[in-house]
Amino acid sequence: MATSRRRAATTSAAQATNGRVRVLQKVKRPGASVAQPHSAEHLAWYVGLTLMALFEVIEWPVALVIAVGHELAHRAKNRAIRELAEGIEAGG
Repeated sequence: MATSRRRAATTSAAQATNGRVRVLQKVKRPGASVAQPHSAEHLAWYVGLTLMALFEVIEWPVALVIAVGHELAHRAKNRAIRELAEGIEAGG
């Protein structure tokens, strides 16, 4: 019973696209950020900040503001480095 439903769904999808298979492709947009895995030092920094908030060395709203500011600064630095490298490649 489930197999016939799958076949019916496949048939209707194939008929809707005139027998062509839809292929999704990644499109690289200029200026779009790509998620990069964090380094061990970066993760250790967040763990230390979290531990300080848990042991009430700093209050959690302060830790949150520090973490957001650090991440924004890290991304801005990476973007600037990437743009510098693209400029060097374009220049030759």
